[in-house]
Amino acid sequence: MNCMKFCRYCVENLMRLIGPIFVLIGLTLISGVVYILYVDAIPYHAGGDLSSPMGIFHCVLSLFLLYNIIWNYGMVIFTPPGSPPKVERPEFQNEPVPRKGEGFTRFCKVCQTVKPPRTHHCHICKTCIMRFDHHCPWVASCVGFYNHRYFYLFLLYLWLGTIYSSYMTWGPFVASTAIKSNSVSKAGNLFAFVISLSVLIAISIMLGWHTYLILTNQTTVEFYYNQTRSKSLSANGEKHSNQYDLGKLKNWQVFFGTQKFWFEWALPSSRPPLGDGTSFLTRTEHQNLQGINHHNV
Repeated sequence: MNCMKFCRYCVENLMRLIGPIFVLIGLTLISGVVYILYVDAIPYHAGGDLSSPMGIFHCVLSLFLLYNIIWNYGMVIFTPPGSPPKVERPEFQNEPVPRKGEGFTRFCKVCQTVKPPRTHHCHICKTCIMRFDHHCPWVASCVGFYNHRYFYLFLLYLWLGTIYSSYMTWGPFVASTAIKSNSVSKAGNLFAFVISLSVLIAISIMLGWHTYLILTNQTTVEFYYNQTRSKSLSANGEKHSNQYDLGKLKNWQVFFGTQKFWFEWALPSSRPPLGDGTSFLTRTEHQNLQGINHHNV
């Protein structure tokens, strides 16, 4: 047991130390691809004239994608995911730990505080995180209540950016190969294409996963809990449902907040999420509110 604790201690501290290194690697790769785009790829597609309609189009589109990538990456890194206020409830301290698939403890013995719904302790950050999803080394932080939206939008714009850069760098690479152009241009476009395509494949999986989580109003932790709980209850002929699932559209609105225009969710914004991260609307509460509103009408 002591050996296992020591190994866990080493892994947790290693993850915390390599976080800034991962961020630096990520920014370096983004910078490298952007450099190739503006030095070689965009001029190639613009026929060498950046003031032409095609050149202006690619400059505007690339800057829009780059701005949103950097904005959301910076926001997810520098926005604290959110820790709950310290609340002492002596009656929670001695509660037995629920068995796997039967719920979560309501008191954190490390932080010595009550854990609100959907809050979990991160052993890497050494604190409880509200609406905890996971700890991500690529942002050197946890993804939680206050920065999950930025994390998702970072994935979305990075996905769009890698599609764009893969398309933009493939043409110049093929052209430089056909005419036996200088090796620097060829190597640069090949580097940008391979990096973009590799990241695109990985990001596609992550983006699809988090889109599913948003539409079903779950975190990664809750997904595995709900799966375990469903299997446990189904063995007894019962059915388990996610109490926070309000329907796809409502789940999307709760995650991104209500906006005046439908496309505002995708625009850069520093507005905080709905609520305070300590309580969340459940399906029963939502149905009751709908019933009250319908009755008033």
